[in-house]
Amino acid sequence: MKTLKPSIIEFTDNFLIESNSKNLSISHEIINDELKLKITANYSQIPSRIKLVSSNRSKLKIIADINLNENATLEIIDENDYTVDTSFILKSFLGSHSILELYRFNKFQSDTNNSFIHTCNLSNRSTFKDFNFTNGSDFTKNETKINLNEKNAKYVGSGVVMSNSSKCENNLDVRHLSQSAVSDCSFKAVTRGSSNVSFKGKVFVDENCSDTQSNQISKGLLIDEESKINLTPILEINNDDVVCSHGAASGKADEEVLFYLASRGISKSEAERIYIEGFLSEFIEKIEDAEMQDKGRNFVKENC
Repeated sequence: MKTLKPSIIEFTDNFLIESNSKNLSISHEIINDELKLKITANYSQIPSRIKLVSSNRSKLKIIADINLNENATLEIIDENDYTVDTSFILKSFLGSHSILELYRFNKFQSDTNNSFIHTCNLSNRSTFKDFNFTNGSDFTKNETKINLNEKNAKYVGSGVVMSNSSKCENNLDVRHLSQSAVSDCSFKAVTRGSSNVSFKGKVFVDENCSDTQSNQISKGLLIDEESKINLTPILEINNDDVVCSHGAASGKADEEVLFYLASRGISKSEAERIYIEGFLSEFIEKIEDAEMQDKGRNFVKENC
């Protein structure tokens, strides 16, 4: 387990910025109650880490430009319980052999609107690891665009939505624009009440992108009769030298499994919790960092 002292970005009334890494540059300005950030990470034997810390505000809007120079590694962790409307707009550039890891474990208030928009451009042998866990809100929008611009660029992403009576839109656009790039995307949703969760995942492979590898899977678990899940995979492949796969499926919990658990004296609510944890476990295990994997597992337990 890595023990890093993180740089802190705290969303106070004046936006507190505290950097603890010589290899990490963070500059900011506040314009019309918007925080604009410029973050640059340089190479270090110890990866740089940023932790976002929330506080009470009437609303929160962050616009960030993130730049990783060659061989740099940067982790960004957001595990806030947001009580206000939020808007995050990120643009990131990953230099050669760099690694960006983004972990979001967010709980939102049911009456708020929240959006997260990220465009990520990857260079030669760079890697973006993107993991998002959310409980949804009155309206939640997650939109990610990945440009695999150079050879051997890699994207690994996993999204988990556990929603109660909310609308949550998730859009992913992965563009293979060079040879030998890899993308691996997973999305799972658990819906209760009148929740409406959608996922649209597009994979585009350009005509000159031979030796492409791409995998996309999306699954939904409907707990209540009124809840809805809409999964839409889209593939646009313009080269024959590729290995691309996709799958999408949604449905209710297996009644036989729930009956079996009940026959062992387990209550209905506890049986559902066990079933949901099992349903989501395979995606949590895709997280290589043991500390972040534990955070994902704890998030699921707390929100089942």
